[in-house]
Amino acid sequence: MRLKELKDTMLIPDREVLLNRLVKINNNDVLLISLTSEQQTHKLWTLRKLPERSPDPDEEESIYESEETFSNREIMQRHLREDTVLNNQQEFTSRMIIQGQSMTFHSSESIYGMEQNPTFYMRLQHFIENGMELAGFDEVELERLCLTCYEQESSEPFPDLDLDRELDIALKFDRTFCAIPVHTDPIVLEFGDSQNETKYSFYDPFHQKNRFFYVQAWTRYDIWEETQKTFDNPASEGFTEEEWQQLKEQRMESNESVCSRDQVLALVEYESEDNLQLNFYAQDYLDAEPLLSSGTSRTYLLFSSDHELGPHGLKSRVDSIGPVDQTFEGTIVVELMSYYVELPEKTVKI
Repeated sequence: MRLKELKDTMLIPDREVLLNRLVKINNNDVLLISLTSEQQTHKLWTLRKLPERSPDPDEEESIYESEETFSNREIMQRHLREDTVLNNQQEFTSRMIIQGQSMTFHSSESIYGMEQNPTFYMRLQHFIENGMELAGFDEVELERLCLTCYEQESSEPFPDLDLDRELDIALKFDRTFCAIPVHTDPIVLEFGDSQNETKYSFYDPFHQKNRFFYVQAWTRYDIWEETQKTFDNPASEGFTEEEWQQLKEQRMESNESVCSRDQVLALVEYESEDNLQLNFYAQDYLDAEPLLSSGTSRTYLLFSSDHELGPHGLKSRVDSIGPVDQTFEGTIVVELMSYYVELPEKTVKI
């Protein structure tokens, strides 16, 4: 590393207001360190702890370790654990009100106390030298610390604060959604549109109540045929014919992350209490190894029902559950892995 590159990792603010305010966000300690202004960029800096390692000896995977996985199920379970924990700790602070003045944040960046990460140590050193209180973090291992900065909208001025007065602070968080892992027994479905009258249930750990849902039989969707039909049409407005063909090739490559060319996607239609979005997967897909794609992007598909309400009077939803052979029409076993819960907008006063 050259000296000028090292300088770029340093924090040398033109102005700085030390906050040293400890706040609990979703039962986790977060230290509001300071506000900085550097080259007309204004930031709020925070420090927090990563979740504790699981004490369960059977818990082989961890968000701290990148271990080889052997099935889609293992990958999904790991991501669900990460998302559930990190969504609780990493709620994005969208706005701060300090002494009646507003700071609106449009982006954030986090750095971690991992080895060979000089940026983390240099910035932490800056704050400690300028009076940052450890506030209960002094016994935490460095690799479990996360330093986050939130960048203020460029159209807003840096707060003009009266440091002789109390720094009354309120943090605002936007509405967001979080995937919550659940467990139910496997569900066996027949191919076609016949109705399944069985009422299933699962425990909702977020709202601490049982939930019910219905699942109709599964159908097929040919992602390759639909992609071909789309690009057999004339180029959309704003695209040249060459750009249209390049887009087709990119779409075909990204389709490979969803299913192979000799497969189609299996879909299930369902109804759920309170219109919860449920995430089902075919058991065969969960137990299979992930597809290897040569493409650089992944296709994410959203499906909607042909009718608003299902046979039980609840909103009808459609979910992709994984790939199957093009001609397969037998029974399929599905598992409910998670559901989405809405975390409403909220304000935390300090």
